[in-house]
Amino acid sequence: MGLDQPGVFTYRDGVAVIQLFFFIIYLVLGIVLCWRHGFRRSDGWILVVTLSLLRILAASFQLATINTPNTTTYGGALICQGIGLAPLILLNLGLFIRLNMYFKKVHRLVFTAISVVSIVAIAIAVYGGTESAESASLGTNVMLKVSVILFTACYVAFWGLFFYFIGDRKALPEAEQKMFLCLPVCAPFMIVRLLYSILGDYVPSLRANFSVLTGDVTTFLCMDVLEEIIVVAVYVLFGMGLKQLSPEMKGTKRRNYYEDTMA
Repeated sequence: MGLDQPGVFTYRDGVAVIQLFFFIIYLVLGIVLCWRHGFRRSDGWILVVTLSLLRILAASFQLATINTPNTTTYGGALICQGIGLAPLILLNLGLFIRLNMYFKKVHRLVFTAISVVSIVAIAIAVYGGTESAESASLGTNVMLKVSVILFTACYVAFWGLFFYFIGDRKALPEAEQKMFLCLPVCAPFMIVRLLYSILGDYVPSLRANFSVLTGDVTTFLCMDVLEEIIVVAVYVLFGMGLKQLSPEMKGTKRRNYYEDTMA
C-alpha cells in the first residue's frame, strides 16, 4: 500500500472528516469541563482539550495532503496522530489524582513519574515521527517503537493504581465511584488502540496494514479512530456528572494530603 492519490478525496480523507466532527465537539466539551473543574493538568480535563486539538490538527493535515502532498503535511499528520496517544492515556492521570484526594494513599512522586515518562515518550514520538516523515518509506523506526512502549508502560501503571485503590472504592461519593470505572469500561477499546500501534511498529509482516498514512484505512478506522472516539466519550460523559470539588478539597487537601500519606 502507498500514499493516496493527490487531488482526490479518498476513504482516508473521509475518516479525517469523522475525526474532525467528533473532536471539535470534544474540544468544546473539554473546555466546559476545564471551566468547571480546573485547567491544570492534574485536574485532567485539559488533556481532553489537548487530545482534541491534536486530532483536529492531524485530520486537517490529512485533508491538506489532497492538494498539498508534501513532507510538511504528511509529517504533521503522522506526528499529531502519534503523540495523541499520550493525552489519551493520561486522561487517567487527573482521574487518579482526584481519587487520591479521597484515599490519600499515593505520594505525588508516583504521578510525577508517570507524567515525566509520558513527556519523554512525546518527545521521542515527535523525533521519530519527523524522521519517518522524511524517509522514503514513511515507515516506523526505533524512536517510534520506544515511544509506544513508554505509552503502554504509563497505561499499565494506571492499572496498578486501579487495583491499589479498588478495595476502598465504596468510600467514594457516588459520582466518583462511577468515574472510578472509566478505566475498566474503556479497557477493551484502549487495548485495541494500543495494539494498533504495537502491531504496526513491532510486527514487520503486518506493518503495511497498520500505518496511519499508508496502511489499510478500515483497520485504522476500526482499531484507532473509533476506539479514541469511544474512550473520550466515556470520560466526558462521566466527567459531566462530577460535582465541583469543595474549596477545601481543591486547596488545603491538595497542599497537605501528601504529607498525610507519608505520616
